[in-house]
Amino acid sequence: MIKPGVAVDQPIVARVVHRSTVVDQPGILPVVKLMLNLQPGGRRFAEGMDIAFLVPGTPEDKLAEGLRLFTVEAVGKVPFEDSIDLTLYVRNHRGGPTSGIAHLLSGLREGDSIDLYGPFSYPFYPPMGSRSNMVFIGAGCGMVPFRWLAHKVHARKLDWMGKVLMLEGPRTGLEHLYLNDPVADQDQYFDQATFRAFEGLKTRYSATALDREESVAENMEAFWRLLGQGSVYVYLAGYRDVARALDESMAKYLRLPERWHDAKAKLVQDGHWLEYLYD
Repeated sequence: MIKPGVAVDQPIVARVVHRSTVVDQPGILPVVKLMLNLQPGGRRFAEGMDIAFLVPGTPEDKLAEGLRLFTVEAVGKVPFEDSIDLTLYVRNHRGGPTSGIAHLLSGLREGDSIDLYGPFSYPFYPPMGSRSNMVFIGAGCGMVPFRWLAHKVHARKLDWMGKVLMLEGPRTGLEHLYLNDPVADQDQYFDQATFRAFEGLKTRYSATALDREESVAENMEAFWRLLGQGSVYVYLAGYRDVARALDESMAKYLRLPERWHDAKAKLVQDGHWLEYLYD
């Protein structure tokens, strides 16, 4: 969902010129690669930026709430034409609604057209300091929204000493730790460059994360302990209901709800709590 108040331009009609499946293994969610051709009309598209598609049936006065973001993987200028090709990956969520955008995009075929909105800025930015700690929380969406953030951190090639905690789950986002397995987790990053970026982050797991506990309580403890070490950036992406469950779980775990609410409010105030949530 685009944040309320963000200007939403008129859509651009994009045509599918290529479709292929890049991840298709038993037990792993399929990932579709789409190449969309469009005339930019003066808009600047670049890799790492976001484009959006509108959930069918969204009211005219709630466009910002009905848009779903996807990150541009590559931009190619078409020779002798005033058009460009945008490449993106689509992973359909397990158990997601058939009316959802991921399901709609996954069903497109070459020659089909769809309205495209944007571009929009990527919602996450990396810490400036090399000693900052990071927490990635996939609230029912896995690590996919953090692919470009991992790329950005990896590209800086700093002697970075911060700790990283990557958590994901369909109920609170805290169910288990992301293990970055090159086979089982292939649907999280899709290519070797992103795998290397996540692999680099994984080597900076905190000591509590190395235990690889799948208990929600253990992961809440690891999360809270890392927050207490200062200079922490929290990146949250996924379903709004799961994010609300995370708040409830942390407040209950700490037994004093105000402890969690105060800590989160401080992160938000300092620009250290960054989220992209949708219904």
